[in-house]
Amino acid sequence: MKTRDKILHAARLMFNEHGVSDISSRNISDELSISYGNLCYHFPKKADLIHQLYMDMQSELDHELSNLQQEIYGFDFMVQSLRRMLEVMHKYKFVFLDFTLLTRKYPKIKAHAVRQYQNRMLIGRRIFTFLMQEGYLKEERRDGHYDMIVHNFLMILNLWVMDAELYYTGANDAKVDHYLELLYSFVRASLTKKGADAFNEVYKSFMPPFSGLSTRAGLEN
Repeated sequence: MKTRDKILHAARLMFNEHGVSDISSRNISDELSISYGNLCYHFPKKADLIHQLYMDMQSELDHELSNLQQEIYGFDFMVQSLRRMLEVMHKYKFVFLDFTLLTRKYPKIKAHAVRQYQNRMLIGRRIFTFLMQEGYLKEERRDGHYDMIVHNFLMILNLWVMDAELYYTGANDAKVDHYLELLYSFVRASLTKKGADAFNEVYKSFMPPFSGLSTRAGLEN
């Protein structure tokens, strides 16, 4: 692993464990046993390091979102792509745990986050429209109904890491599937019988039994 990649890897782990505010660039260089000047050669300011990690995360999410759009005809691939998105978000969990701080302190991150949200709203709407046209989702109850569902879906997606950090007490290897099930349950009421049968078949094939909300009382490390 190149020095630059080692810095990014160590910074991500340290930010995830301790938060952005409590970790300095010098902490990261000490952790790697490299000189502070060497770290600054690659990332002159901590802001540069944070921004690069944020962009790396968004690149990984965009890749999975692209897969999600391309695989819309296969529900098993759709669910797996969504699961991988949750795994990416957990990999960079410091971004979501410190999101308000990051968007207030770093205007470039805020501007990019707003653009990404608007783009993902459009993508989500296209996916929901396709599912409705193919008979998997019920007709909209009123104009804009699915826009609201997509908005709420994205809101849950952006907040699940924080919820897991505070309230989840299940097994770590079941965490992502637990929140994937919560996302699925959010849209379940809008599915037609055709849609419910299709998604249920996918869940029976590779999803573990839903652990239930009783697991949300604290965090298992």
